[in-house]
Amino acid sequence: MTSSNTRFVDHRGHRIAYRVDGPEGGTPIALQHGWTSSKDAWTAYVGAFAAEGYRSISIDSLGHGESDAPPEAAAYGRAPRADDVIAVFDQEGIDRAHFMGYSMGGWIACCMAEFHADRLLSLIIGGHCPGTGTTEEMGQALDQIFTFDDVKKSYEFGFSADLEPAMRHSFDALEDVDGHEEAVASASVPVLLWKGRGEAVICEKGERIARERGWDFFAVDGSHIEAAMNHEPNLPHLLAFLEKADRLRR
Repeated sequence: MTSSNTRFVDHRGHRIAYRVDGPEGGTPIALQHGWTSSKDAWTAYVGAFAAEGYRSISIDSLGHGESDAPPEAAAYGRAPRADDVIAVFDQEGIDRAHFMGYSMGGWIACCMAEFHADRLLSLIIGGHCPGTGTTEEMGQALDQIFTFDDVKKSYEFGFSADLEPAMRHSFDALEDVDGHEEAVASASVPVLLWKGRGEAVICEKGERIARERGWDFFAVDGSHIEAAMNHEPNLPHLLAFLEKADRLRR
């Protein structure tokens, strides 16, 4: 069912769904959710951003929410997913925006740095470390790839048969991370990494990478999901970073 607030852009033969919240003329911030989630995951954040003058563009990634879910694996690669975001920017007349992604959205943030750094004001990468695939994030041995079939055995998602190819391909793509850390470092924009302390592997790695690269970093209590959903402890860090990034470009 389509929300009355949803907008669509047609790109590469598919519809990408998104919504816009916040003041006209506000500094744009694009919000990209995690795997199996949707643009609605950001509801608790957009009001706080609007109060500070930001205009949020919450995007349903391909295969998720109200966006189309093509079954072809090629649709879910690095460049196409970044290009989907740019299609939204272009339709909304956005030259550059802050970009905040969580989990899979953090991977898409890295894709944005790789292919469209010139359209970014800053990068906020939550629940993901640049250059870190799902297998490593799960703490698995790197010679034992954590696959879509593995995650299906561990969790009950209730995918419909017609949606499963999209879920499989979008999950498998998260292992394709070669060069992403360097892409983020080369984007020449402020970067913030955000992790949950319950994710020992990426929390420790994220803090180390941020220190080495001169990026901002914060961690909050909770698991992968809790670190995103419990917005109240996150917002002071996020808003302080956005204010700092905006100040630096003035």
